[in-house]
Amino acid sequence: MSEAEETAHKTQNYAEVHFETKSGEAIMEPLKIFRAIDATYQVATPILKGYVLVKKPDELTRKMTDTPAVIRLVYDRIGALQVYHGLTDVAGELITLKNGDKPDQVAPVELQDIDGHHYYVMTDDGLGEQIADPAHYQPGKPNAKTNLVSLTPAEKDKVDKMETELTIDPDGKLPDMDDLQESAEEPEKALDASSESADEEDSSRLERANDDDHEAEASEQSDSQAASEQATPVALLAKALTLICDSMQEVDDPKKVDALVDSSQKMLEAIKSLTVLDGVKEE
Repeated sequence: MSEAEETAHKTQNYAEVHFETKSGEAIMEPLKIFRAIDATYQVATPILKGYVLVKKPDELTRKMTDTPAVIRLVYDRIGALQVYHGLTDVAGELITLKNGDKPDQVAPVELQDIDGHHYYVMTDDGLGEQIADPAHYQPGKPNAKTNLVSLTPAEKDKVDKMETELTIDPDGKLPDMDDLQESAEEPEKALDASSESADEEDSSRLERANDDDHEAEASEQSDSQAASEQATPVALLAKALTLICDSMQEVDDPKKVDALVDSSQKMLEAIKSLTVLDGVKEE
């Protein structure tokens, strides 16, 4: 090495920028930045097709040191957008998200303008915030799947009412179990009425045609299927929730009480989800 090269080697250094996924896989070849020691340099954050930037150093304007620096920029795959139109839409519309003008954002999406409808974010806890600008919507988490639903004011009020009825009181009080018990007993009453009606119908049919066994058997199968459909998941969950609440009154162990409370909360979330999907459709 010549004296000039050795001098240059001592007075400059480099920083190596890595472009990685969240699991540490390389997306592209590292980029080296050469500068004189103590010189200032800027770390660029490029837009990578199909990815969004999710993690970067706090400071992108840095000073070259006498030790090579390794800088990691972490990217993740762009997420997706699923839009449901009304409470009876179970399929939804899948919208592909694209890179935006910034590495950590996706391009705005123009949501369909439906007269009398507003868009809301769907969260694990129910309906979230209303979308203020549907013509230029950008998901808050561009690397995750976002679910939206468009509702009329009447549908929104109905969902709010159901969420209120199925939400545990802030003080820890559970919903009125008598109301849930009545909801659970309604399918049973309908089942009894259906069974009595079926018996009368079968008796009349046998009186009219004793030799028509095949028709009677088909009717019994139809009645059995109708009775099975009356035992809805909401009714079964409501019964189970009632049993849990009864058990909580008999248990003194705090750990067991906490476990029962946790189970009851999960059942309430399940009832809420099923009610939104099934209860609204019945109307």
